[in-house]
Amino acid sequence: MNKEEMLEVIQYSNAEERDKVKEFFTNPPDMDLNKKTIVFSTPSETGTSFFRLFEPMRSLFKLYPDEANYLYTENLQPNHVKIADVVIMHRCGNLHSHFLSVARMWPKTEKRPYIIHDADDNEFNLPNSHPMKTLWIESGKDKMSLQSIKHSDCITTTTPKLASTFQTFNDDVNIFPNMFDWDLPQWKCDPNETRKDMLEEWAGIDDKVIIGWAGLTSHYEDIKRMAPIMKEIHDRYPNTYFVLAGMALKDTAVEIHEDEDGNKTFEEKEIENEEETYRGRINKLYEGIDPARIKIFDALPLEEYGKFYSLFDINLAYIEHNAFASCKSEIKVVEGLHYGCIPVFSHYGGYKTMVESMPSNFNTTNFSLKMTSSHAWINAISHHLDNYDASKKRALELKEWADNTYDINIHAEERLDFYLSRSEEFNEEWYNNSIAQNIDYGE
Repeated sequence: MNKEEMLEVIQYSNAEERDKVKEFFTNPPDMDLNKKTIVFSTPSETGTSFFRLFEPMRSLFKLYPDEANYLYTENLQPNHVKIADVVIMHRCGNLHSHFLSVARMWPKTEKRPYIIHDADDNEFNLPNSHPMKTLWIESGKDKMSLQSIKHSDCITTTTPKLASTFQTFNDDVNIFPNMFDWDLPQWKCDPNETRKDMLEEWAGIDDKVIIGWAGLTSHYEDIKRMAPIMKEIHDRYPNTYFVLAGMALKDTAVEIHEDEDGNKTFEEKEIENEEETYRGRINKLYEGIDPARIKIFDALPLEEYGKFYSLFDINLAYIEHNAFASCKSEIKVVEGLHYGCIPVFSHYGGYKTMVESMPSNFNTTNFSLKMTSSHAWINAISHHLDNYDASKKRALELKEWADNTYDINIHAEERLDFYLSRSEEFNEEWYNNSIAQNIDYGE
């Protein structure tokens, strides 16, 4: 696929089109090696790599196609490193650890790429409640994370809290918040049409208020703590309906085996007992809510998940208060605001930082909650239900601010300049220290 063909699908609307975009960047045609080459690398595609690599790369190409070569990989290889001027390694992983080790032994007389470690989670300090904690430790990912932070040339991350955490190990940490291309089809859904399609059973209920939450399996503790809050609101307000979105498409558990020499292997097994699946556990938590007033949806793919927020009137973003959650970015609130949802969220971590960055005239009372207690959340949601029109008006004021602040295309030039200028400075320093010192005309 050439550039012209790719530009026809760059604003992808489905998985097939997004796969074509990914394929183009995995094997870009007609690379001009007189230009700088930026390699975007991740061990596997996840929601975080989507925000930290795929969408920024797509935005840079869309706006500045001739400024650099853009290359994407989920399997970093020597050839990638050989042609790269900048390698952005999102998340830790075996291949990333290998190439970092190689970079530390790189001959001083040979130019190497500038290495950026990108992360939007604290991968070396998962809480005990995190479902991947044991596997993460046993597979050494916590140590890989620290290696990436310590030995990369610089760090890019999402929030001031993550930046200050990483600065314990690396002085050069830079913040690039997660952002959105609001022109993608998933951010242009018609709420009425989406509700008609996904919530057909509720179509004839005119006065309903839909309270929603969207997230993946790592947020089980959050959704568990929200259960009594939603039950109380359910009992007080018969016009409230509830949506929980993001159930696991495949429930698995990992068994760890160790041989006589201490070598570990990991075996993934599907969970067969329905009550032990993620959806089964969520159903148990919310069994007190009238089944006719709650819908639980499986996760949608990355090119479609935004439509969940078009279903909500009130968008909840509850997070635990711990070191790991304090590093989380604020995207759940931003996603809901784009569709005009009334937000109710924890005044903690990235969400707290977002509030502090808002203009002082924005009133976030009953939007941003410092307390984790059910009582505080029930009171805030009740306030919005009792003063719905006024709360909706405030949410729409915040939407205008958030849409502008988190527009990835507005900030693309800043990101590209960072990559290119850092590479140029790195090359100049290498040349001055390793090559020019040994050149003396006349000898």
